[in-house]
Amino acid sequence: MEASTLFNPGFLGTNFLWWVGQIADDSTWRDNISSAKYSDKNSVPGWGRRYKVRIIGLHDQGQETIPDDQLPWANVMYPITAGGGQTNASQTPNLRQGNMVFGFFLDGQDQQVPVIMGVLGNNSQTKLNQKIGTNRVTNTTPGTLATSGYADGAVAKSGTAREVPPDEDKSVIQPGSPGAANENADAVHQITAADTKRSAKCKEKIVLMKADPAELVPSAIKGIQTAIENLTVKIDSYLQSITSYADAVTNTISDIQNVVQSFSQEIAKYMKVIFDKILEYVLKVMNKAMNLVVAALPSSLRYQFADMKEILTDLIRCLYSKLTNGLPGMVLSALSDAIDIPTLERQARDRASKGEDENSNSIDAVTNPNVPMCSAESITARVLKSAKPEIDSANNNAVSNLNFYLEDINDTLAGITGSFPDIKNLIPDIGGSVTSALSFTNINLSLFGCEIKPNIAQSDFYTFCSAGDSQPDAQAPSSKSIDDKTESVESVEGAKQIPYVEPTRATADVNNQTSGLEID
Repeated sequence: MEASTLFNPGFLGTNFLWWVGQIADDSTWRDNISSAKYSDKNSVPGWGRRYKVRIIGLHDQGQETIPDDQLPWANVMYPITAGGGQTNASQTPNLRQGNMVFGFFLDGQDQQVPVIMGVLGNNSQTKLNQKIGTNRVTNTTPGTLATSGYADGAVAKSGTAREVPPDEDKSVIQPGSPGAANENADAVHQITAADTKRSAKCKEKIVLMKADPAELVPSAIKGIQTAIENLTVKIDSYLQSITSYADAVTNTISDIQNVVQSFSQEIAKYMKVIFDKILEYVLKVMNKAMNLVVAALPSSLRYQFADMKEILTDLIRCLYSKLTNGLPGMVLSALSDAIDIPTLERQARDRASKGEDENSNSIDAVTNPNVPMCSAESITARVLKSAKPEIDSANNNAVSNLNFYLEDINDTLAGITGSFPDIKNLIPDIGGSVTSALSFTNINLSLFGCEIKPNIAQSDFYTFCSAGDSQPDAQAPSSKSIDDKTESVESVEGAKQIPYVEPTRATADVNNQTSGLEID
């Protein structure tokens, strides 16, 4: 056949040459690939996915003879499932600096046009160098060629060009050699930081409020307990990250005080339900007392009393709006007093540096955050204790103003008829107790006595892993317990809240359709 006239000695493949090499420092080829979006294809300075490859046996192992930037460009052979780019059929190669690749020379014996056919995988036992583009290994100085894809090159990367190991590539076990990334082909079953973070998010409790009026306040208190429990888990994770490598890798908290402030705002949301119930109780008691006064007044004077009733109701509503606006600050102060974060952080750092803290807890001590219902009741009681003076003052002012008005009416009518009943003392004290307010139920209207009652939901929270669940019966909140603690605990001063940035009157109007499109 070789002597046949059909044989073409220049046909590609007659001199098929294999090679194995290593992709060089990406500072010599990274400009070929744009890391951002671009509109003009000609804005890319190179020819796309091509790489500088140092071929073993053909090029020297150091850079004494052939520097990285003088190495030949290697194209990539894609599988048939990747396409060639036409009709939007394409895939991106996942090659990085330091990869060991193999291929062939498209130009045969000339050995100037290498083509990458595949990449050799890395295993978990390989120690990866953290520098590339150096003369660490040369023809006369042996050493391992294995290099990390995150290695620092001859030209430092900046901004978005610098690779940061994603959570999916971070090990939760402190490595024996430099580099926290797994970077191996058999790590698909290895637990990573991403798995740990996903597990923590999967177990995080998300509050489910119950819409039934009778269950609204208990549900809100359970929501406070759940929020405090989530907060303690995050604080524990933050403290453990000081002493534990696995927690340090998965830690996402940089400022623990911001986390506490965020949870104080969530707790304030549930606390507002409690304040709304107290407001409902106060208005109900006041309106019930006013009905007696309206019944005793002459019809010609009832319109005046109706105006006063509307004004007083609006003033009480305004007071509770002011109180609820300050709830995040009061809750933040209560949390800060209950959880001494500076001391906990100092103890964690002592365990990390000295092996144990002042309480003789070692660096290996494991904590198990536990938040009983009494913790949520104590926080609620402290906030109520702080607001109680303003609530009592508003209630007393309302009663006093009504009595002053009724005394004037009583004196006026007494001059006309002596048989008119004494109405000036018909308004009682509307303060009451916290127990009465929180357990208060408004009118349940039942016209025919056979209305179907809705089934009350059993779940107090849910998680992404185990769906809905409820607090145990032993953790049921008690209005009486909150009332007792309100009398015994100390009040808190509301922490100052950072306000939102607001435009001044001098700020020019912004056109959302043209803003940012101005031409200099």
